[in-house]
Amino acid sequence: MRLSTATAPVQINWAILPILALSLIVFVGVLSQIYPVGVDWEESYHAAFRHFRDPYTHSDFAGIPWLLALPHALLPLEVGNAINFILHILLLGAIIWKYRGGWQAVLLTFTSPLFLDLARTNNVDWVPALAFLLPPEWGLVLLAAKPQTLGCAALIWWKRQKYSLRMLVPLIVVVALSFAIWGWWPGKIGMAEGDDIRQAAWNFAPWPFAIPLGLYLLVQAYKADDEIMAAAATPFLVPYFAPYSLVPLLALLSSRHRKAALYLYFAFWFFFIVEGRRVGMLA
Repeated sequence: MRLSTATAPVQINWAILPILALSLIVFVGVLSQIYPVGVDWEESYHAAFRHFRDPYTHSDFAGIPWLLALPHALLPLEVGNAINFILHILLLGAIIWKYRGGWQAVLLTFTSPLFLDLARTNNVDWVPALAFLLPPEWGLVLLAAKPQTLGCAALIWWKRQKYSLRMLVPLIVVVALSFAIWGWWPGKIGMAEGDDIRQAAWNFAPWPFAIPLGLYLLVQAYKADDEIMAAAATPFLVPYFAPYSLVPLLALLSSRHRKAALYLYFAFWFFFIVEGRRVGMLA
């Protein structure tokens, strides 16, 4: 007798969904009361959404404008802040699950000083993380919204699509709409940071000295058809990024390139301890 090797369909217990939804609502309510409001959420995204048509002159927002398509930014400050933090936990966990990172990846990601810094600022780095869970044409839109630390992964996605222009259509439409709504926004990015965003105190990019390393990693990623290695090349090829934006990259590396993730993990703990002692945060 021949046994079937077909995988049984996943059975979903729909009865537990209302319980999960209620639990999530309760969790948001509790977290909104105890979780400090992140500085980036308050001064950039929450403030920018309340000046949607002119975010660059009324907030510290200095990103790509379709990042403002955040429905929870309409909610009260503390509630939106809690939801935004939960989205980080859920989506970082989701990409670790997708790439089979296991408990080791969870531990490396959520105990890193990078994640602690992300929890402090509560930026929106769940957005590029979500890009790795969507079809490439829609993932590209999210990756382009915040490309500083994962953007080169798009090259591998496009290669897999045999360089089809159809993959670029959603991004082209979104960019066109953004110009219709916000005008020539590229000239406004970084206005809140002064004349040169690369001089911001939070900028951690090794630009331009690490460009050769970034190009090497990108070539190797192209040969290996590895979107995570391509993502890892990105921070070496861009003029600015904040350390907390490396959290999705750490989650991805922890899932597929554990040794590289360990280097990143311990390097930032070393930096955190040394810098903390220098400024008097640590005895």
